Formats: sequence, C-alpha cells, structure tokens
Amino acid sequence: MTSVTLIGKQFNYGVIGTGEPVVHIHGLEPSFDGTSKNAQRTGIPRLVEYLKNRFQVITYNNYGSGVEYATKAQASNDVDNIANECFVLLQHLNISKVHVFAHRQVGYPAIKLALDHPDLVQSVGLLDFEIVQSFFLNPKTQQAMARSMQRASMNPQYQQRMEMLRQMAEAAKSGTMPDGEAVDPEVAAQINSISNEFLEQFTPGTDQSDILSIQIRTWTTRMLSTSYEEVAMQLKHPILAAIWGDGDDWARQSADMLKNWLSQTETYTVPKKSHWYSGQNDEGLAAGLGDFYSRHPLS
Repeated sequence: MTSVTLIGKQFNYGVIGTGEPVVHIHGLEPSFDGTSKNAQRTGIPRLVEYLKNRFQVITYNNYGSGVEYATKAQASNDVDNIANECFVLLQHLNISKVHVFAHRQVGYPAIKLALDHPDLVQSVGLLDFEIVQSFFLNPKTQQAMARSMQRASMNPQYQQRMEMLRQMAEAAKSGTMPDGEAVDPEVAAQINSISNEFLEQFTPGTDQSDILSIQIRTWTTRMLSTSYEEVAMQLKHPILAAIWGDGDDWARQSADMLKNWLSQTETYTVPKKSHWYSGQNDEGLAAGLGDFYSRHPLS
C-alpha cells in the first residue's frame, strides 16, 4: 500500500497486476496479501487475484487506515466529491484511460466521473446498483406512497403551497417576479435546483400510479445534478450491471430499470450463491468483469 497527500487528504492506494487499468470507486483500504481483516471480510484480495493477470487493479481510500467503508454516496455533494477525488488520484498515477466499477450507490460517482471526464472513462461497472433507494422498489412502499400523494394532492392548503412553489420556479427561470421585480440570483439558483420531476409529482392530476418512475427520475437528477433525460443523452459508455445469482428482487428490478434508462447497459448475473462483501464467488465476478472489459478495450 502507498500513501500520498492529495488535495489536502491522505490517499491510501494500491496498484497490482498488469494490463489495462481498472479502478474500484471508492475502494476500501487495499490489502493484497489477504492479511487485512477488512479486506478478508470483503473478498477484495481474491477478486484482485483473479483479475491481476489480465488487468492493473487500483483500489484506494482517502480516509486513513482503519476505515472499513471508505464512504457512501447519499447526496449530490458526496457524488461530486467522490468522483473528483478519484479523478485526482488517476491524474497522480498518470492514467489517461481506465475502466471503473463500484458497488451499490457508489455507482453514482462512477457515472458522474464518466459524465465529467468522458475521455478518461472507458466503461462503467455497477455491482448491485441501486438506481433509487431500495425501499422505493418495494411494491407495498410504492402503493403506500402513491396513496399518500393522492391524498395530499387533494388538500387545498397543500395545493396552494405547491402552486406558490410552481410560480416561484417559473419566476426563477424568467428572472422576474409577476409584479416585475427582479428575482435575487441566489434565490433563483436555489429554486432552479428543484427538479421538474419533483414538481411533477405534486402537480394536481399527475398519474400517481407510476410513482416509481417519478421517484427514479427525481432521485437520479438529484444525485447527479443532471436531469434523467440529459444523462441518457450524454452517457454513451458501455455499462455492466452485475447482480448476484441469489440476490434480492430489488437488485434485478434495479438492473432492468437501469437498462431502460441507459440502453447500452449489459446485465451479468454472478453465478451461484454470491455476495461481493462476503467474497463467496469472486472468481465468477472477475470472469464477468474480465469478459466485459475484453469486449470494450481501452484502445
């Protein structure tokens, strides 16, 4: 493991293997000899062992030693920071083209890196990706949310508040209030940050039966600071959605929705009983990643 201070943070990273570079965003503290308790728990050393003869694997964190889970992507600021920090490390390593992969919601920073630096990223691997928080994918939760929104949309006071918000959104876009007064730029920026998808779900008459679609569009727009539709237009990189053979239904549903959003997505099911964090089938995961990378080489 090597440590270096970049942008005021300590990056602990490891590079092992030969071939095309592959970076895990956002990695755990690497231990390639299998001695680290955290690394043993995650199965990362075994995954590296299966990849290192064909690829140069980069894992890292910038949170110092002893941190089991380097970070979580829970908001757009997290996504921006993680993507930027990965970019800084790759610049330090003089890597000009790379495959990236990430687990669960840390997949959003991988997508963000590809959006911000399309010439740097060759492909994006998303392992058990949550296109939206998994509880949103529960059918009972969807039904409960739809009923709640239907009730709210019928409340006159609620409708009045949302109408005021919609008027403010229109004023922020035009730069002028209905009475002709100029909108403060800071206020306009905050109002403009509210996505159209968010406003749509509170519009009277909106079809709440497709509440999941609205939630996904709102969530992805918020996480990436770019609209759902615009991401689909901009992101042309090959994408791999890997799911576990005995994984949860929400993961399969999420992979299907990811493909509906980004049509270039390929789905790979890791065979047999498997979960990356328990390292039960790193060989199967490595085989899927390796095959995907071989079909989408850097050059």
